[in-house]
Amino acid sequence: MKTSTFAASAACLFSYGAAQQFVMYTPGGDDTSVQRADPIISPGELSQHVHQIFGADGFSPSLSYESLQESSCTTVGDAQGNGNAADLSSYWHPALYMEAKDGSGYIKVPTGGHKFYYKNAGSGKAREPFEFPHGFQMIAGNPFMRGPDADAQRQNITQWICHSSNGMNQGTDGGFPTGVTDCDAYPGFNGAIHFPHCWNGKEFNPAKPTAHMVYPTGDIQNGECPSSHPTRLPHIFSENQFDVHSIVDKVKPDSFVLAMGDNTGYGWHFDFFNGWKDGAIPGLLDSCPQGGFGNANIGDCPTFEKSNVRMDACKPKTTYKENVVTPGKALPGCNPISDANPAPYYDTAPLGTATTNCKLSGGEQPPSDGSPSKIGGASSSAASSAMPSGGASSKTGGASSQAASSSAAMSSSTLATFSKPTTIAKPTTAKPTTTAPKPTQTQTDDICPSANGKKLTKHGKTFKVECGIDRYGNDLKMVQASDLNQCISACAKTSGCVDVSLQGTMCYMKSSAGAKSQNSGVNGAKLVSSGGKHRHGKKHALH
Repeated sequence: MKTSTFAASAACLFSYGAAQQFVMYTPGGDDTSVQRADPIISPGELSQHVHQIFGADGFSPSLSYESLQESSCTTVGDAQGNGNAADLSSYWHPALYMEAKDGSGYIKVPTGGHKFYYKNAGSGKAREPFEFPHGFQMIAGNPFMRGPDADAQRQNITQWICHSSNGMNQGTDGGFPTGVTDCDAYPGFNGAIHFPHCWNGKEFNPAKPTAHMVYPTGDIQNGECPSSHPTRLPHIFSENQFDVHSIVDKVKPDSFVLAMGDNTGYGWHFDFFNGWKDGAIPGLLDSCPQGGFGNANIGDCPTFEKSNVRMDACKPKTTYKENVVTPGKALPGCNPISDANPAPYYDTAPLGTATTNCKLSGGEQPPSDGSPSKIGGASSSAASSAMPSGGASSKTGGASSQAASSSAAMSSSTLATFSKPTTIAKPTTAKPTTTAPKPTQTQTDDICPSANGKKLTKHGKTFKVECGIDRYGNDLKMVQASDLNQCISACAKTSGCVDVSLQGTMCYMKSSAGAKSQNSGVNGAKLVSSGGKHRHGKKHALH
C-alpha cells in the first residue's frame, strides 16, 4: 500500500534505505484555511499570493514558537486520523488553479490531502539534539523559477505527476506535465517536494530567507552537507494531492497555474514553521518500526503522542477572507502569468482584489542571490544576472519574453527576496470560502489476525486475507474504510481492483498485486477468484 505518489515517484524523489523515518498525514479533503497569508515572508501582513495552510490551529499571519505551543490541535497526524500532539508546526504551499471552460476565469483545485516523511538522511554532522530549533523557519523550492534548474540533480527537488486510468504522466525536470485531461486515479494530481536539510547554524534572515539552508552535495536527500552548511537537520519530504477529477467537467485541460502566476510548475515551493515539542522528533525516529517500503506510520511508533482532537475536527483559522476559490479572470492579489525566468515580483494587492494591472514592487526585480536589485534604476552585477538578455525588463501578463535562462538566473537552493506589501487591507468578517475536510472513520478491524490466510467472498469475488502484509505500488484509488471487511467490499465493487491494503482507515485499492513486505500496521487481501468460486466450483464464505 502506498499513500500519495510515493510508490510511483520513489525512483526520482525518495530512495529507500536503512534510515530512520516516520510518516504523517492530513485527514484528506481540502484545507480549512486557504488565504493570502505567509508568516515567513510577510509576517503580520497580507501575503502576495494564496496558500493552502495546514498543521496547528494556532496559525496566524504572525507566528512564534510560543504562539504555536498555545494551539489546541493539528491537522497533521497518523493514518488513523489521530492528531500528533507533539507537532504544533505550521505548513503551507501555494494554491493550484485551472481555467474554467465557460470563460469565467480561474477555479481553485481542491486538495485531497498531504503526506509528510521525516527522515534522518544524508551524511555529515547531525545537530544535537536531532531536531529543529524553536521557531525554526525554512522554505523549499523557489516561487520565481519558470524553468528547470541548471543543476540536473536539483531538478529532482520538485515533481508533478498526473495519475490517471490511462497511466502516469510526469512533468519534465520538476515542472508540470503536459497533455493532462483528467487525473482520475489515486492519488490524482500530485506535487511533491524535498526540503533542504543542511544548516549553517545561523538564524533565519528575512532579507535572505533561504540563505541559512541548502541541499546536500550531489544527492539532494542522501548527499553530504557542504562545509558552508555543515549541520544536518531532519529531512522533510512532502507529497500534496490535488483533486483535479472533482472539477474536471468545469476546467480546461492542461491549464494549471500556481497562485503566484506560474503556469510552468517550476515555481512550486513549500514553507515550514517549526512548532515541534522538544525531544519528540529524535524519540520518534529512534522508536518507530521501519520497513514497509518507507511507510512508517507515526501512529505505530511507541512514542507517538495522540492529540485529544482528531485531525478532521481541527480547523486552522482564516484571517484574510476573500474569494480564493473562483476569483474571476485574474488570480487573487496581483499575480499575472509570466514566463520570464525569474518571474517579476509585484506589489501586494489589497484584500478582495484579483487583477493583472500590477506594479513591480518598489521597482525591484528578484535576483539570484537574494539581495535587492533595481529595474529602471542603477544596475548591479546581481541585477544583470536576473535580467532578461539585453538588460531589458521582461514582459508579463502572459506575453513571452527573452528572459535569461534559469542556469544563469536562479538556483533551487536559494530564494529571491520578497519585498513587503505596500497596501494592507484589514480582514473582513465574510464567511470562509473553503471546504472542510470530510471526517475519517475509526478502524474496527475484525478479520486480522484470526483470518490470516483464509478466504472471503464479497460481491461474487473471492479474496485471500493477508494480515500484516504491505504490497508495493499499483495504487488504483483510495477510500475510507472502517475495517478490512469494508475495504475488501469496496475493492470487489471497483472495476480493475485485484488487491487491497488497509492502514488505519485508509483503504488502498490496487490494479495488480505488487511485491509484498511484512508490515504490522497494514492488513490486506488479494483477489484469487473473480467468479466467487473455488477452482472446484464451490462457492465459499470466510473459512
